[in-house]
Formats: sequence, C-alpha cells, structure tokens
Amino acid sequence: MRVTAGLPHYRALWEIEPFVATWLGIAAVSACAWSALGRMAGVLCAVSLLSASEALRDIVYVPESHGLIVVHVGVMCGSLLYVYNRALKGRLTPRVLLLIGLPLVVFTGAGLTDELLFVTGLPPYILAPLLCWWRFGTRVWRQVSMFALVTGILAALLALLLTHIMQEQHVVHAPFPIDFVSESVVLVNLQNLIGAFALLGGGSFFGTSVSGSNLFVFVAGLLTLLAVALVLRALKRWGRWTVRSSESLSAEAGARELYVAFWGLVLVCVVAAFSLTSLSGAATNARYIVGAWAALAALLGILYASSVPVARTATILAVCLFGLLNLRTELAVGVPPSEMGQGQHVAGEVEHFALAHGASVGYSGYSDAAPVTWETHLRVSVYPIEPCAAPTGWCPFFTNQINTWYVPRSRTHTFLITDTRPGIVLTVGAAPAGFGHPIAEEGFGEGFAIYVYNHDIAADLGG
Repeated sequence: MRVTAGLPHYRALWEIEPFVATWLGIAAVSACAWSALGRMAGVLCAVSLLSASEALRDIVYVPESHGLIVVHVGVMCGSLLYVYNRALKGRLTPRVLLLIGLPLVVFTGAGLTDELLFVTGLPPYILAPLLCWWRFGTRVWRQVSMFALVTGILAALLALLLTHIMQEQHVVHAPFPIDFVSESVVLVNLQNLIGAFALLGGGSFFGTSVSGSNLFVFVAGLLTLLAVALVLRALKRWGRWTVRSSESLSAEAGARELYVAFWGLVLVCVVAAFSLTSLSGAATNARYIVGAWAALAALLGILYASSVPVARTATILAVCLFGLLNLRTELAVGVPPSEMGQGQHVAGEVEHFALAHGASVGYSGYSDAAPVTWETHLRVSVYPIEPCAAPTGWCPFFTNQINTWYVPRSRTHTFLITDTRPGIVLTVGAAPAGFGHPIAEEGFGEGFAIYVYNHDIAADLGG
C-alpha cells in the first residue's frame, strides 16, 4: 500500500488486489487437489472455495483479515508436490533447488509476517514431508524433508527480519496477547469453532427461526458441518494406517500421501489453535480459521475418492447444492455495506455536508470510520477513536491505525460521526462535551449524525 499510494488509481488497485490474490490462491489449492487426487477433486475444491458466503467474502476479498493465507498455503503445498515429483525423477539438482527455494523463501517469509501463517502453514509445510519420510524412509522423502526444513526455517528468519524492518519504519502492531485457555473454556471454544465453520459456509442458522429463507441457511450449515465431520473421519481412518512401511509407492500414491498429510495437518493445527487458545473469542472470529476452510475444501477429494459409487455421487451433489445455496443467497441479499456501515447513500450525505462546511477529515467509532472513508472514495477521511480515561473520555483507536492520523492540524475544520443504531458496537454514541460546541450538525439515515467543529478535535483526544 505504501508503494502504490502515489499512483493515480491506487484505491482501485487496493480493491482489486484481494480478488486477484484470492483467485490465485483458489487456483493454487485446486491445482494441487487436481494433481494429487485427480481432476474431479480439483473441481470440487474450486467450486467449494468460489462459492463464498458473505462471511467468507468479508475475509478473502478485502485487503486484511488474513485472506492471503489461502494463496500462501496453496503455494506451499504446490511447492512440496513439485519438489517431490522432481526428486522422484532424480532431477532435483542444486540449481533447481535454488530456483525453487529462493522465491519460495521470499514469498513465504513475507506471508509469515502474518503470525497466523505460523500456525496455519509453517508446521504442516515442515511436518508433512517428515511424516512421509518417517513412514517410508526413502532417499526421495529425505530430500523433500530437508528442502522443507531448510526453506521453512529461512522463511521464518526472513519474516523476523521483515518485521524488524517494519518496526524500524514505525509500522508497529497493536498488543494482541494470545493465551492458552483453561480446560473449562475448551468446550466453549469448540462450540465457537462449530459456529465459525457454519458462518464461513453461509449456514449460521443457530438461534434463528425455523421458517422461510432460514431453511436454506440451515441446509448450507448442515452441509458444511457434515463435510467437517466426514473429512475428520476420513483423516482418522487415514491416520490409523499411517505407520512405518517399506512398501514402494507409485508417484501418484506418494503425491497423494504428501497432499493428505499437508492439508490434514493444516486442518488439525488450526482447529487446535482455535480450540485451545484465546483466538476463539466468538464464532464471529471465523477469520482465524480461513486456512482450515481451505483445507476442508482441499480434502473433499478424499471423500470423492471412495470406491463406493454412491459416495462419489453424493459428494458431487452436495458440493453442487452448496454452491447453489450460496449463489442464491448472494443474488437474493446482494452485497451488504462493508462492515456495519450504512452504505453509499448515507456516506454520500455525510461527505456532502462535511465538505460544505470545509471539513474533509473526521473521527468516529471503529465500525463507522472505515466504511464511510471507503464509500466516499477517500474524498473524506474518517479515523477511528475509542473511549478511554482521558479528560474528554476519548483516545485514538488502539489498533488498525496510523499515528499521523491523530496529529492535530492547525486552523482545520473537522467532523465527528455518531451512531446510535441498536446492536452496533464500537461506535461514538453522542458528541462529547469535551470536544467543544459544534458549528454545524445534521442527522442522516438510521441513528447517524455528524457534527462539524472549527478545530481539529484530534487535539482533544487523550494519548
């Protein structure tokens, strides 16, 4: 974003990039499924990932929320399969290792600056070939394991270096402690996990009435949870015979073993992290299991690979139905306003009123700041604030912020947006008295109001 911010159409680039990255990720994961499990497995994977629910679109089609996890795990899996095939043919030369390893280290190292990839991608990337080496003990698996171990460690070290450089450039993450939960909370986290999978599948039916369109939501949720159960069952059966073996594998069988080991470990690592740590604050934290969602789609092929024709037909029909349900929801509901914003109409009214009073910079709660900024195409900038112990009762938002947003501007009109809609959190409910008397105010939409001040109210915020 810093590199492209000076380009004429940088906003469009920022909006297009997540779509391109996600589609490349879906292509990479689906290509791996096609290569390891067959053409139909690749098609099932692609359809499942492209049939994105509203919740999933909010993760993978925005430039945040860990959506890039999909493309990184797809590339990591594809790299392992490629190295395995080269090693099996005796064509894994030092030159090939360098040509593959160097770009992979850079790409993965950049991805590991998102700490979630340390859980989602790095352990499966290193452990999957090691598991196959332990099972079969051949020179080929040793080569693949050494490649994964060396490139994985180098990528992790590069991530630490990149993080240090970013911090030197004042790009600093907000404190976000992650703790192991007590045993009494594990059951709650597992319930949140079930809700998170249903949410990503467009089937979050819990607590809704049994009528109307909720029945379609229920079916989508049922299909999602059934897929989770069947894939975990298939992995359990696969794990039972995952013991040391001297059997000679064909190239196809070896690729299948490596593929299942990788995606099975992705699913297990993410589920374990979500269940045992404070990452699982609620089912709405589904963004933390996006890697597990990709793994679930990638492993649908092992359900189709069943020798029972009925199971194959049922898998195809279930995936088709799942896709149709999410397509129906998108056509019926449309694309809602980003986050919890009020949409382009209200944002346009806010923009018109603010600019008419000479204010292009404003402040609001987290739930309103970004939506208004983007819906107005950055013609007005709204920065998030939150309650605190300062004299005025308000401070800069603790995360997702740039410190220069809150440097007071001299002789500048600014505005404040309040939002009193019920059920919407992280908003400013009323204009604080400590900000002074506004020179103009107006109400918009449902519970929206704007207040214009003759000074930069950043000067009234606490430290």
